[in-house]
Amino acid sequence: MHHSTIESVWLATAIMAYEVYNSNESVTLKEMYFKQADIKRRAQQLTINNVDAARISQWVNADHENNSYNYLRVGLGTTRRLTIVGEFGGIKEAPFLNREELVNTSLGERTVGDIYDFVAKEYTGLFKIDLISVLNYLQLYGDKQYKNPEDKVGEEKEKLLQIKATGSAAAEELNNLAKLCESKFNIKNKGKSRWLNGGNDKVRAYLWNQLKFESKWDYPSSISLFAELKGEKARLRVAVELDEKAARAEDYKRHHRFLEEDILNNDSGFFYFAKSSKSDTYFELHDTSAEVVKKGLLEDIYEKVQLTYVLTHEQIIESSLTNDQILADLLTAINNLLPFYKLATDYDELKPVEDTISYGDDEMANNSKNMILYGPPGTGKTYNTVNYAVSIIEDKSIDEVLFEGYEDVFERYNTYKKQGQVGFITFHQSYGYEEFIEGIKPVLNEDQGENITYKVESGTFKEFCENAQQIKITSGNEEFNVDARVWKVSLGGSGMNYVKADCFNNNRIRIGWDDFGEDLTDGENYPSGTVEDILYSFYDDMSIGDIVFSLGDQKHIDAIGIITGETEWLQDEEKYKRSRPVKWIAKNIEENIFDLNGKKNLTLRTIYELKRLSIDDVHELILKYSQSLEANVDIEENKNNYVFIIDEINRGNISKIFGELITLIESTKRIGAAEEMKVKLPYSKKEFGVPQNVNILGTMNTADRSIALMDTALRRRFNFIEIMPNPEVLDGVMADSINIQQMVETMNKRIEVLYDREHTIGHAYFMSLKEDASIRNLANIFQNAIIPLLQEYFYEDYSKIQLVLGDNAKAEEFQFIMDEQIKVNDLFKGNPDIDLPEQKYRIQSSAFMKPQSYIGIYE
Repeated sequence: MHHSTIESVWLATAIMAYEVYNSNESVTLKEMYFKQADIKRRAQQLTINNVDAARISQWVNADHENNSYNYLRVGLGTTRRLTIVGEFGGIKEAPFLNREELVNTSLGERTVGDIYDFVAKEYTGLFKIDLISVLNYLQLYGDKQYKNPEDKVGEEKEKLLQIKATGSAAAEELNNLAKLCESKFNIKNKGKSRWLNGGNDKVRAYLWNQLKFESKWDYPSSISLFAELKGEKARLRVAVELDEKAARAEDYKRHHRFLEEDILNNDSGFFYFAKSSKSDTYFELHDTSAEVVKKGLLEDIYEKVQLTYVLTHEQIIESSLTNDQILADLLTAINNLLPFYKLATDYDELKPVEDTISYGDDEMANNSKNMILYGPPGTGKTYNTVNYAVSIIEDKSIDEVLFEGYEDVFERYNTYKKQGQVGFITFHQSYGYEEFIEGIKPVLNEDQGENITYKVESGTFKEFCENAQQIKITSGNEEFNVDARVWKVSLGGSGMNYVKADCFNNNRIRIGWDDFGEDLTDGENYPSGTVEDILYSFYDDMSIGDIVFSLGDQKHIDAIGIITGETEWLQDEEKYKRSRPVKWIAKNIEENIFDLNGKKNLTLRTIYELKRLSIDDVHELILKYSQSLEANVDIEENKNNYVFIIDEINRGNISKIFGELITLIESTKRIGAAEEMKVKLPYSKKEFGVPQNVNILGTMNTADRSIALMDTALRRRFNFIEIMPNPEVLDGVMADSINIQQMVETMNKRIEVLYDREHTIGHAYFMSLKEDASIRNLANIFQNAIIPLLQEYFYEDYSKIQLVLGDNAKAEEFQFIMDEQIKVNDLFKGNPDIDLPEQKYRIQSSAFMKPQSYIGIYE
C-alpha cells in the first residue's frame, strides 16, 4: 500500500522500536531512540515519495516550534523516539492506517495492527513513570555519603554503582513527570534534577524540577516538583515555589499574591509551607488562614511561603496506590495549583504573549554563536565550559544541563571531544594567526635524507571549521565521512582511455610504476624525485574519505569520487597495478574547475593535492552531481553543533590571531546567513567562511590587568556571561571548626568595598577542602594562593590586606599580616631628609596553622 511521507516516518520508527523490543531480553529507554538518518532510510522503503530530513526534524517532531504532527520526540543529538500513547492527549500522535495491512520487519511479516498494539502496550509501558521507585530510592540512599565508584573495588564499588544507577533513574523519572506536565499544561521544564550535591560526595535528600510558563521564564516563581526526605520519610510534593536566590523585593510581593485566595475552604489538600526568616526551618501551616500567613510575612516571621500539596510514602503504602493512581493524583494537584501560579506571575491568558528580549545567561547560551565566560579568578570559568559546551551541542538550556550531575556531563563532554565536536586551546602572548587560521610550516621528510620542505597547513580553528562542515555520503549500507582534502588523479592520462574506463567500471583508481614492485623494494631501483613524491602521496597522504577528481583536460575534470579503502596491488593486471577503491559520485562529466582552482590549469602529473579549492566549492560539486540516478548516494549535511573553546582569550594579541576572522565570526556573516561573507586566505588562496554550526566559547579573567587590552571589535561580537564566586558550593565544609563558606563570603564583601567585585576570590580555591578539610590543607591554600593573590590585587598595600583578613581586630598571635613600628633613629644614622614609612609588615607563618586565625576573619 502507498503511504504518505509522514505516515512512512511514523510507521518506520514504530517498526524499528518493535524490532528492537522483540529481539532483546531486556530493553533500555536509550535503545528506543533512533538516529534521524536511520529513520529516513527506513521510511524511504515504505513510500515512493522523497523522505527529506525536514519531515523528521520539523514536520512530525513534537518538540519543534513549527511542527504539524506529534509523531516523534527529540533525544540526544539527532536521535528521535516515537511518541507514547496519550503523551499529547491523543492529538496527532499517530496516523490512521489500515490495521490489516502487512509490513515487513526483521522478525518476519506483521500487520499494522500488531505494530499499533505494540506501541499502545509494550512501548508506552516502557515510558511509564515509576514514582514509587523514586521514593524507594530516597528512602534507601537519600542524604548518604557517596564516592566515585571508579576509585573503589569489590562490594563497595558494586554498592556505589547501584546508588549511581538508581539515582540517575530516579532523577530521570521525575524529569519524565516534568515532560508530561509540559505536554498537558504547557508549562516548560526548566531543568533536570541532580541526584548528587555540588561536590559530588553526597546523595541529595531531594530531587527538584521547576516548571514555568515560557513567557514567565525569568520570573523566580514556578510550579516545582519535589521528591524529598522529611526526616527519614520520603514523600512527593508539588508547590508554587519561589527561588529566593534569584528573587528581588518586587518578586516576593508578586509571588505572594496567591495569598489573596484563601485555601481553608478548599478541598484540594493544599497547605502553606513557610520558610523562617531567621533560619532554613520550614513550617507546615495546615489549618492557617491566608490572613494569618500574610501577617507572618509582614512581621518578618516568614521569609517566603509556598502553596503545596504532599503525598507521602506512608500514604501510598496504606492506600495501596499504583503508579498510575499516584500520577493522576499529582496531575490533579498541579492542575489545581495553576490558577495560584498564574496569580504569582501576573499571568493573563487573555493577553497575547509578546516577544521579549532576555539578557539572562540561559538566553545567551541558546542564541549566541560567540560567548565569553568572564569573572574573577577561581570562579570555575574553565570548569563551566564543560557545561556550556554540552548544552550547546545537545541544544539544551544551560539550566537543564546544570541540574544534571557534573560527572555525567563531563563524560558526555569527553565523548564529544573525541568525536571532534569540541576543540580546546589556550591563548598566550606568542600565539598567532599561523597557529589559529593557517600558515607556512616546515616539514621534515626523514625518508628523503631529512630534507626540509615547506607547506601551507591549516591552523587549529580553520581545521575545526572544516571538520564541522564534513558531509556524510551514504551508498547502500556504506557510510563515508567526506574529508576536506581533494586530489587530482590522471587515470592513464587525459581524456578517455582503457585504464580510465576500467576504473569507472570497477570503482577504483590505478597508477603505474610497476617496475618498483608492490612494496617499492622488489624492483631493481628505488623511486626518487617526483616519482617518489607521487607514490608517497598515493600510499601515505591519501586517506579514506578524501575526494578524487579525474583529469579530463587542462580545465576540466571528468569524474568525482571518494576514496573508500586502502591501497591494493592488482596482480592480474598487465600494467597500472597500484590501486585504491573509490566510490564514484559522477563519471563521464565535463566540469570546468579553472576558476575554482585559482585560475590555474590542471597538469598531467599523476597525483597531486588541489589545495586552492575550498571545502564549500567541493561540497557544492558533490551536491550537484549526487542528485543524478547514476550517483546512487544520499548526502547528509553536518547539522551537529560544534564548540571551539578558547581559554584565557584576552591573553592573546586578538588582532594578530583573528585577522580577517574578526568579521567572519559574526552570526550574520557566517556561511548560509543572509549576509554571508568569505575571504581569500593569504597563504592557501582558498576562500574561507565560518559555518553556522561552530560556536566559539571563551573564558576571560577580569582580575587580569591585560583585560584592558581586549579588542573592541571582538567585544562587540561576543555575548558576555558573568561567572562570579559562589560560596554556597562550600556549604557545610568545615576545616577544623572553621566555616569556610562564611569566611569566603566575608573576605569578598571586604574586597568589594576596598577594590571592586571583579577582584573577589573564587570558590574554586577552596574546593579541595571537600576532600581534605585539614588545617594543613587550608594553610597551604592561604600561603600559596590567597595571600599572593591579595598581594597582587592591592599592590602589596598590606594595610588593606589586613582589613580583608580581619587582622586589624585580631590578637597578635592570630594575625596573618603583622605590622611593626620602624625605629628610624636605630636604623639610619643622622637625620635622613626623606619621607620614611612609620611601619613595616611581615607575614606571620605560625598563624596559618591556628584555627582562630581564620575564624577571626568572619567573627
